[in-house]
Amino acid sequence: MSVSLSPCSVPGQEPSFHLEPDEMELGLGIHGEAGIKRTKLQPADTVAKLLVDHMTTTDNYFPLHPSDEVGVVINNLGGTSNLELAVMANATIRYLVDVKKANVTRAYLGSLMTSLEMAGVSVTLIKLTSNWTNLLDDPTSAPAWPNPSLGVGGSHVRFDKPPFLVMSAPPVQSDVTINTESGGVLKACTEQICKSLVDNQALLNELDRGSGDGDCGSTLKSGAQAVLDKLSSFHWDSPSDCLLALSECVGAHMGGTSGAIYALLLTAVANTLFQSDVVDGAVWTRALKSGMEAVMRYGGAKVGDRTMLDALSPAITILEQSSTLDGLKSAVEAAKKGAEATKDMTARSGRASYVSHELLTQPDPGATAVGIWLQAILSALTA
Repeated sequence: MSVSLSPCSVPGQEPSFHLEPDEMELGLGIHGEAGIKRTKLQPADTVAKLLVDHMTTTDNYFPLHPSDEVGVVINNLGGTSNLELAVMANATIRYLVDVKKANVTRAYLGSLMTSLEMAGVSVTLIKLTSNWTNLLDDPTSAPAWPNPSLGVGGSHVRFDKPPFLVMSAPPVQSDVTINTESGGVLKACTEQICKSLVDNQALLNELDRGSGDGDCGSTLKSGAQAVLDKLSSFHWDSPSDCLLALSECVGAHMGGTSGAIYALLLTAVANTLFQSDVVDGAVWTRALKSGMEAVMRYGGAKVGDRTMLDALSPAITILEQSSTLDGLKSAVEAAKKGAEATKDMTARSGRASYVSHELLTQPDPGATAVGIWLQAILSALTA
């Protein structure tokens, strides 16, 4: 979460927002997206408390328990002096150690993600395991990555390269295949999904401007266009292999949070299909549910948090009752209603959770996108 004392400069344009000399804004985005609230200037200790408390006590967004090993990144938003950065780092680490009783084992200070001339900092927390610490301590040539420092009372430490191996699973081809006709249907559905996301770029960007930086549609379009460009290269007769390849393509080309979420969802779907003896409507429903559960498990969001889950969950509930074409029609309507309902929800996950509720007057773009691609599947199956 971030705090800013001034807007960023965009060459050739006016500042995207204005702050009085005695004001600061909490929770704003790196591109100037609206934050959760504005206050008068506060001391560093107070600001550190506000930021850490929001992350650790708001609906268990980052549940913190005594003795948890924690890493901290204090990032310069672009126009903050090294002295101010160090003061903020000291206040944040002291609050985590003395009040939250966390074991801060790594702290990083630097200009890692910046905007031109934006005065302020962002504070990032991460729970550490020994393996993650090893990875963080591994030497890197990244020019902006700082040497790690320890918390209050600690000393500056550099570690030798740890003896660990990074292993990846070998590619596995599923034995479950579908006939050419069914493979053609899967290809048609995928193609229609991608074309629909491309066509709805402007709509999704517009919805995202209220809660993000207005690029949700562009991000989804990037992944969708990459899939369209490689459409002939996927093994459509092997659903699990196909979904895994789609996941890799989306993860490589979509970018942003959406890319990670959809890659995760598609991988979980592929895994369920791989373990199935047949591939029918019920299996696709079960696979989609496993994808949703993976997003919830690793993303931390749940139904009611104003995310894609609010459209996906009601659709899956309908499909579990009937995985027929009529069931899909009802599921599409449920998804659209779920997406529409997000405009009245309080965001508790994702970028929108840092935006004041009064500014969230439009449906969530991620939830809207779910309705779009479910409608695309229905259109492909009824064409």
